[in-house]
Amino acid sequence: MTWKIGMPNLGHTMEEGTVAEWLRKVGDPVKKGEPIAVVESDKATFEVECPADGVLLAIHADAGTVVLVGRVIGEVGAPGEVVQSAAAAPAQPAAAAAAAPAATAASPTPARRGRVVISPAARALAEELKVDPQDITPTGDDGMITRDDVRDHAKAMAARGKPAEAPSAPRTKVRIKPLSAMRRAIAQATEHSWQTVPHVPLHSRADVDALLQRGLNLTAAVARATALALTAHPSFNGRLIEQGFEQAGSVNLAVAVSTDDGLVTAVVPQAETLSVAQLQTHIKDLADSARAGRLDGQRMLGGTFTLSSLGRWGVDAFVPIIAAPQVAILGVGRVNRAAREAQGGGVRFASELGLTLVFDHRANDGVQAAQLLASLVDFLEHPDRLEVSK
Repeated sequence: MTWKIGMPNLGHTMEEGTVAEWLRKVGDPVKKGEPIAVVESDKATFEVECPADGVLLAIHADAGTVVLVGRVIGEVGAPGEVVQSAAAAPAQPAAAAAAAPAATAASPTPARRGRVVISPAARALAEELKVDPQDITPTGDDGMITRDDVRDHAKAMAARGKPAEAPSAPRTKVRIKPLSAMRRAIAQATEHSWQTVPHVPLHSRADVDALLQRGLNLTAAVARATALALTAHPSFNGRLIEQGFEQAGSVNLAVAVSTDDGLVTAVVPQAETLSVAQLQTHIKDLADSARAGRLDGQRMLGGTFTLSSLGRWGVDAFVPIIAAPQVAILGVGRVNRAAREAQGGGVRFASELGLTLVFDHRANDGVQAAQLLASLVDFLEHPDRLEVSK
């Protein structure tokens, strides 16, 4: 039998990926579990593992081809086995698509009316190029309009001398900066979460004087406190899927990292098993890799709770957007000096850390969220408890 190699899903918002490179040629012997190809999404690169021992029988999507998630890009099996036609690839390389406008122009696409099946990325491109999705005929077998379909349609209209839409004369000269692929992916994910998830924020402050006096790294200490608090309140650690809440067996802490290209989340697996010092090392390594463009897809997947911080930029508090299908996110502000009542009366000044827990009200209620936040604050205000083993 043959084993099909599909385009993997590198994230819940991913709809298509690009075959970046094949690491084996047709006819080469392969082993189960070894990397056989490299694919990339808008945010990450990912090595695809071989599904079985044998030889690479066929490549259905060459390097540079954009393929919908789940579609077959190649096949592995015993030497001489019969494979499907290469027509199984759902999209064509960019170079081939660019060479096709003349043929498209020769046969104008009739206007279609009714429901249009189009990916979010293709719809964004259609808006950018000012073309009507109703006028585009999809080329894939599944009937979904892709970005290549949008580009080909725009080129065909340009070749016929008919612009998609005559722009009105602007009153003032403006400069439009096209969104990068990563920025567009972030926009789609945040829009989906904001429109479908009922966000509820809870605010609190933690006295971190004792923590800072110990010389602990603040980000790592917050990560440790979060992981410990989540083990005591597991209903916030996981994903909300169609069947219900999928509670994770460990805390896979996603840490938001700002890069020149946009925001990415790097995942620290089993964070509850790591000390503050170990978390500091892990988070620094992940952040350095992300900013250098070396963060592969495997280290960006599987997050069960997200930690986001804007304190270093002088932000006191903020309400981050939940990374659905996760059910909560913690926003960390900066440390401020604030007056507090001292024991026995009087006033003392304390170092207060602003914290905002945002939770999905479908998965949890306010009292449960308040208990999680109180537990987190308690860990931060008693740093001796941060090193307690799980």
